[in-house]
Amino acid sequence: MQVLLVWAACTAFTLLLARLGAQDTPATPWAGPRPSWSEHVSFWDSGWYARIESEGYPTELPLDESGQVTQSTWAFMPLLPTLAGLLSWTGASFYARAALVSLVSSALAAVLSDRWLAPRTGAPTSLWAVALVWSGPCALILQGAYAEPLALALVVAVLLLADRRRFLSALPLVPLAALARPVGLPLAAGLGLWWLADLLRSRGVLPAAVRAPLESALGAGLSAAERLRLFVLTVAALASALLWPALAWAATGRADAYTATETAWRGSHLLPFTPWVLRSGWWVGEHLGPVLLAGVLLLAGAALGSRALRSTGAVAWTWCVGYVLYLLVFFDPTSSLLRLLLPLVPVGWALAGALERHHGPRGLVLALVVGILGQVLWISWVWDVASVSIQWVP
Repeated sequence: MQVLLVWAACTAFTLLLARLGAQDTPATPWAGPRPSWSEHVSFWDSGWYARIESEGYPTELPLDESGQVTQSTWAFMPLLPTLAGLLSWTGASFYARAALVSLVSSALAAVLSDRWLAPRTGAPTSLWAVALVWSGPCALILQGAYAEPLALALVVAVLLLADRRRFLSALPLVPLAALARPVGLPLAAGLGLWWLADLLRSRGVLPAAVRAPLESALGAGLSAAERLRLFVLTVAALASALLWPALAWAATGRADAYTATETAWRGSHLLPFTPWVLRSGWWVGEHLGPVLLAGVLLLAGAALGSRALRSTGAVAWTWCVGYVLYLLVFFDPTSSLLRLLLPLVPVGWALAGALERHHGPRGLVLALVVGILGQVLWISWVWDVASVSIQWVP
């Protein structure tokens, strides 16, 4: 109940910020000025999920004049519109039904995250972590017609069960998570890293340079039987990553149906690591781009190697490492990056623990205020299509 109260307070405050921002929102491709709540949650990719419910998925991929695959619903997984469709008896619009699914999923994700990580941080710190994560810059996504909260709840459920060594119980949830968002591959990466690190430690072949930090993160080792079940779960996660591409192939007859559609937004083929190199120049210029990229990599490495994050446990730590590696290999770092960082929930618990140890309640309150200010900027500049006029000056 305490977790749900904190979650409800944060969610209600985000809704208030969104409704205030809507009063300044101009006409957009989705609605006129000052959109209502149901219009406001229909912005951006929400419309693709509505099209899935109303039109389904095309059996022929749309092509441009040059024969290149263009944008279509195949880039979006079916679980959210399917669950929203089960609520069609209510007579509510798709966006209202999808937002309800997101709200329930968001609350469930908060409770499961607390059950998972509170034993390592303590209950009071865990409540602060819930407040920090659910007040972050992109918190509005967690109550909109987007699949992020649904995928987050399923991923956290898988990781919670894995943390409790209930690997086989987590198996049915893995394909569901992969049909909500493309999280099968990062799940396989995180779980696989845990399996590999524990295997190397059991055989005493860990390099001396990494033995101490890995020992502190991995905690108690797995038995041979547990390691085998973890391997099975890892393979299942890897197989689930291929599930949606295989279904798209079967429906359209093109083996690259999913990846070609997914990369239609970036206008290029799927090339590992390359988008980060190209986008760094896009953000700050060709010559400053490498400096920006090096700084991002250093910050990511420092965060992943921090004692605070390692103290959240083997599952949380390897999940964060695997997910960041997944983003570095496959993701195109556009302004959607903040939204794509939401699955890194253990970072919120690590941050709350570090702030409490070093700065006390004042540091936690300051972090909460920074997150809320981030919401104000993200809602007005991103979700509301830059509803305010900004003039950048030195």
